[in-house]
Amino acid sequence: MFKNDINRLDFVLLVSVILVVAIGILTIYSAGFDSILGVNNNMYRRQILWFLLGFLCLLAITFLDYRILGDYSLQVYGFILVVLILTTYFGPRIRNMRAWISFGFFSIQPSEFMKLATVIVLAKYLELRERDIHRFKELLLPTVIAFVPMFFIMQQPDFGTAMIFIPVLFAMLFAAGADITHLVSIIFIAVIGLLVPMTITFHEWSNPESTNRILELYYKGNQLYFLATFFFIVASITFILHLFRVNKVFRKIYIPSYVFSLGVFISVIFQRYLQDYQKKRILVFLNPDLDPHGSGYNVIQSKIAIGSGGLFGKGFLEGTQTRLGFLPEKTSDFIVAVVAEEWGFVGVTLLLILLFTIVYRGLKISMETKDKYGALLAIGISSIFFVHIVINVGMVIGIMPVTGLPLSFVSYGGSNLLAALMGVGLLLSIGMRRSSI
Repeated sequence: MFKNDINRLDFVLLVSVILVVAIGILTIYSAGFDSILGVNNNMYRRQILWFLLGFLCLLAITFLDYRILGDYSLQVYGFILVVLILTTYFGPRIRNMRAWISFGFFSIQPSEFMKLATVIVLAKYLELRERDIHRFKELLLPTVIAFVPMFFIMQQPDFGTAMIFIPVLFAMLFAAGADITHLVSIIFIAVIGLLVPMTITFHEWSNPESTNRILELYYKGNQLYFLATFFFIVASITFILHLFRVNKVFRKIYIPSYVFSLGVFISVIFQRYLQDYQKKRILVFLNPDLDPHGSGYNVIQSKIAIGSGGLFGKGFLEGTQTRLGFLPEKTSDFIVAVVAEEWGFVGVTLLLILLFTIVYRGLKISMETKDKYGALLAIGISSIFFVHIVINVGMVIGIMPVTGLPLSFVSYGGSNLLAALMGVGLLLSIGMRRSSI
């Protein structure tokens, strides 16, 4: 039995993960090396310890039937959510955030595990509601499941991690068979919610003396709440009428009304609760030169490091931007820039091939498994990895806002690495049982 399980193990996925983590540890070692004193900090050693712990968890989860987690998905979600809430309001303030639980010699970031817990419970719910998922009302509970942890993570505040939940929710709903019209509506809600705060921030930044009626509405807030509430009531009434008497006219009223009202609500919340530096980061990615000594500094230095690496790089431990301290957050958010400077375009390409191989194998497992829950779970985990890769690499090269999101398997951080390896363990568990359901 054990031998058969081993034969069904996805070794391509496993080897890709090990190679990527190894590249990450080497890069963390390089980024922490002081060439003048000839010494290194202990970050790479801690990362090795986290990898060993994570690999043990990976093996344990691989040989555990993933369907057991589905049976206890609500309990897992509820437990981690409670820990997340307690951390948000009572955790120690580290780097101006309440995002970690400190155990003295190490810390845990619950939000990293919250992503996995949310995917697990969403996969189970969408499996149970498979036949009705095309209905609009069936999207409400999954949205609540994703947005509740988002709210508390934004309170920490950790905008980058919070935003991960939206594309992951979208991917899982799409895979589950949700109506594309409803999914597009979710995108428009997000666009309205983000576009208005960005516009207001740009206006305040570029021309703080002037004002207009729309800005006054947002500063007062009450009129917008009234307007959004009015459209929400209209949408709810027409939606109820649509339930009793199916009519395309009702559908054309309640969907746009819901989109507008929810988008306005979210935009007001973002405008009030997003920190100034977070809103500026969203703008700076469009033009880092708007704030070259503040929010744009990281992106500018990252581009310099990437460009100086050329085709083959300067060599291991030879990156000048890294060595001289110009590159910020070089072991976490901007670790790709270190890889590019030392190993060049070839090194970064190899790293991205390995990372996208992990995503591809996850999607392949999802398509091949006969179990709906397993397929959705694999989609959710793969989408977490994919979004982390796209956003992190995008912000390093300046085409995405700087959100502080680490690169899975590569960036320094015990919680992120541990949660990622647990996710791989689930993928391997699904892959081993995909033909035996």
